[in-house]
Amino acid sequence: MQIILYLIMGIIIGMFFPIQASISARLSSYSKTPLTASLIAFSLGTVILLIINLIVDPAGITIGIDFSYPLYVFVGGAITGVGFNLANIILFSKLGASVTTLVTVTGQMIVGILIDHFGWFGVPANSISITTALGVVIMIFAISLAQTKKKKDSAIMSKGKKKDSKITWITLGILAGFLPPLQTAINGELRVATGSLLGATFISFFVGTIILITLILITQRHLEFPMYDTQKNRIPIWVYMGGIFGIFILTGNIVLLPVLGSVLTTMIFLLGQMIMALTIDQFGMFNLQKRKIDSRRIATLVLMVIGIVFVKFL
Repeated sequence: MQIILYLIMGIIIGMFFPIQASISARLSSYSKTPLTASLIAFSLGTVILLIINLIVDPAGITIGIDFSYPLYVFVGGAITGVGFNLANIILFSKLGASVTTLVTVTGQMIVGILIDHFGWFGVPANSISITTALGVVIMIFAISLAQTKKKKDSAIMSKGKKKDSKITWITLGILAGFLPPLQTAINGELRVATGSLLGATFISFFVGTIILITLILITQRHLEFPMYDTQKNRIPIWVYMGGIFGIFILTGNIVLLPVLGSVLTTMIFLLGQMIMALTIDQFGMFNLQKRKIDSRRIATLVLMVIGIVFVKFL
């Protein structure tokens, strides 16, 4: 019964991903660079977590930190998180949305299997069985089924690109997919190093904020936060709130990984993402275009559930 509750929790947290992405996309349309939107989200999360930590568990960000742990434990989660965000920006322009999603999910599954099998980053080792491998294959197939092959994506892939260039970007996309499971696993170690779930989440957000500020100063020479749209209208306050969902996502990752393992945590989050993405499309939430749910997407959800059943229950 307890495992069912964790699975439900993972699905709910996974549903926050498309919400955060939709809000960030809206904010990015007002800013000069996606880095600014990411910085706003990370900064808000940092401030909120600092206040919560100071009220609930101040030791988690002060005397409770064990600095004997390697440096990567304190900065690795933030680096991988920011790195995946930047990789997606580049890959979407090189490969298109559909191919990028497919190759990054494939990378997530691969490194998730390795983390679980070898027990990296303190994750309990769990040898990969045939049913788990089959469940992963079903999940990757489900994700590929969900991707619509738009003309724009096809044009990006065929616009005079050499075959070896495509292979290079696809390879980089798979490697980029390694980053989210690594981020989750490293932040799990950070929780142990701080002795605090909230402390680990705060440190990851804080380091991510510092990294983004550095990148923006290097690329733009100054910080500029959007306040008004092109018509000089004030940007709605909810557009700045993406960082709140990021808190739940990062915290949920840290909680679920030791219980579910890297592969299952990733798969559960992907299922939640798909459920919410379909909901957003169906109702046109966040002022996005409405897209009705079709049989292909329903089949995707069914296959994703089957893949999870293979991994956990067979």
